[in-house]
Amino acid sequence: MNTLYFPVEMRGRRVCNGTIKNGGHPYRIPWCGTRMIQDFDLTARWSTLLHAHFTEDVHNIAQLWPDVQSLEVSYRTIEGFDPTFSQSILEQPDLHDEASNRALRELLADVGYGTINPYVRIIHLPSDQVRTVSQLRSDDIGLMISIDAVVTKISGVRPRMYTAVFKCTACEHLTTIQQPNEQELINPMECSQIDGGCGLTNRQTRFHLLQERSILTNTQFIELQELPEQVRGGVQPERISCIAEHDLTGKVNPGDRVKANGVLFIRSQRKFGKDTPVFDIFMRVQSLERQNLALEEIVVTDEEEAEIKSYAASEDVYKHISESIAPSIFGMDKIKETLMLQLFGGVARLNPDGTRNRGDIHILLMGDPGVAKSQLLAYMGNISPRGRFTSGMSASAAGLTAAAVQDASADGRWTLEAGALVLADQGLAAIDEFDKMNQGDRSSMHEAMEQQTISISKAGINASLRTRCAVLAAANPKAGRFQPVSEVPFTGQINLDPPLISRFDVIWLLTDEPSEDKDAKIAGHIVNNRLSGTSELLVNEGSRPDPRKLSSVSTKSTQTNGLLHRDFIRKYVAYAKRTVHPNLDDAARKLIIDYYVSTRKQSGEFQDSVAITARSLEALARLAEASARIRLSEEATVEDANRAIRLTKTWRYDLMGENFDETAIAANQKGKARHAERSILDIVGRLSANGDGVAQLVDVLNEAERLDISREKAEEVIEKLNQNGRLMRPTGYDTLQIV
Repeated sequence: MNTLYFPVEMRGRRVCNGTIKNGGHPYRIPWCGTRMIQDFDLTARWSTLLHAHFTEDVHNIAQLWPDVQSLEVSYRTIEGFDPTFSQSILEQPDLHDEASNRALRELLADVGYGTINPYVRIIHLPSDQVRTVSQLRSDDIGLMISIDAVVTKISGVRPRMYTAVFKCTACEHLTTIQQPNEQELINPMECSQIDGGCGLTNRQTRFHLLQERSILTNTQFIELQELPEQVRGGVQPERISCIAEHDLTGKVNPGDRVKANGVLFIRSQRKFGKDTPVFDIFMRVQSLERQNLALEEIVVTDEEEAEIKSYAASEDVYKHISESIAPSIFGMDKIKETLMLQLFGGVARLNPDGTRNRGDIHILLMGDPGVAKSQLLAYMGNISPRGRFTSGMSASAAGLTAAAVQDASADGRWTLEAGALVLADQGLAAIDEFDKMNQGDRSSMHEAMEQQTISISKAGINASLRTRCAVLAAANPKAGRFQPVSEVPFTGQINLDPPLISRFDVIWLLTDEPSEDKDAKIAGHIVNNRLSGTSELLVNEGSRPDPRKLSSVSTKSTQTNGLLHRDFIRKYVAYAKRTVHPNLDDAARKLIIDYYVSTRKQSGEFQDSVAITARSLEALARLAEASARIRLSEEATVEDANRAIRLTKTWRYDLMGENFDETAIAANQKGKARHAERSILDIVGRLSANGDGVAQLVDVLNEAERLDISREKAEEVIEKLNQNGRLMRPTGYDTLQIV
């Protein structure tokens, strides 16, 4: 068989063996070097393949057009058809792209559908063509490769001109120019006499672009980022800009995990308005494969599945998992138990009326400085599948949620950039300094946590992004430390709005109070824990510590026997979330309902106090479902309901003692302070009803004393009501009137 050689020409410059001759640089290099392919017509070969394996699919395109505009062809099918032919697709993707599309359209024309222009999309590339973004090298340029990544940014869909038709104003001759670069429109240099024009140059005549005669297609910029599990600790995940065209536009949103198959090309970096010999790598997307299965990237082998099932059936499964969470942090057993439940989560449910109930458990850690909140968050972000650790003081334009930003790498288009919650979809977002997030995040956080979506409508971009993740947040008190004797509840001493605080299922209070016995245990744990570690420098250099030293250290260091490895926990969680979807059994349902009803009866010291709300009832159900999921049980039993109730009682007691008051959280005031304000307003209203509608200050203070409100306290409340605009002093300091 003879062999054909295909030299590559881009803008009149030949590319051989990876070098660019005659100076300059091409817009892209579809194929470096001179390669061999078999002596046959590619279009005919593609026609044979499509006839043999995809006749029915081709007919479906004709019937479903324009809802379906492409034919997905598995590389495995092509490889089974002809291994040599399939290999040439990887090495010469541009040639095959044109040939396959031509063959598909010819087949459709044969059956009477010659007016439609679908595309062939090749999927399921072999594993040796799969790369991470950080693995991309110059040898990959021009080849067809596959990238597993998460979408971090998308632009709006815009028309892009492939073939431009110009009309000469002098002779009205039409000139057609191909447009290989979407960054500039190439205009005619002259009205060519060879093609029948007048021969005038662009300085002697003008050319008008005829949009109606030109060929346009949809285009969209997509930014992909390495998956968190692909990134080594301490290394910034790398990104690549991609161009999607035709029917691939508008298919993905930020936060989606995709396998992008396409061809790499390069563009010269520009400095001071000039091209440099350093190039950036881009991808022209040929096909997209969305990963729809939850936590699909975490592979659990048959042996690991058997180990998980065995472990789930053990009596100490809760104890072992809980103790394996941040073992370097002393104590906090109840907190770690709720974090364990947060990892596994409840079950998200779609209701018949179209509404959705979230299954993810949100936890807030409010604590004094130095109580290990950040360490807990960092560990949880690392151990959770699709976990992300970030700060409310994020420097990213997208912040915690999402934002529309203008991007120079996307030709200055407005792009939709995903924040931490979108990127943590179906995982966990650990957010430190939650009380210091920007105003834009505060306004969208309510929707992101409860509805688990973020709606964006800006600069022509209208989208709804999914934030189906558990939120673990940490916040510090505004005054530096919590004030237990303050009239403001602990939840009011942090810089968060009450409606946002109410989105959390569990709120833990962590205070740093001196205690000789406890402090000695913590100090011993911290010091011994340092002994159990190995020098980071030695580990990075590949050195091995002296085993004799390790054996002596192990007797002093923190006991870690029986702890689960974080990779095993991650796979355990992913397997449970994928396969187990528990429901509350009748006994568990009754127990939770009885607890809710009995707690509601405890109306507290003041009339407006509410001990528990319906939102807390849903939180109890989620905690019980998570408990059942750990056992891989499809039924949440009384044991699970009791665990949820016990933990709920514990955090509520730590936060407010015996008389938990939901109204105190909503009003940022304890019941006694609310009672004093209401009493003063009642007194002013009653006294001002007589005479000229004004109450005398001295009379108000006397009436307050009769209600056991001290004179000093009454004056403090009056001043606060005056500052808040609820009371005014119409004729001076000594008179009061309700606004």
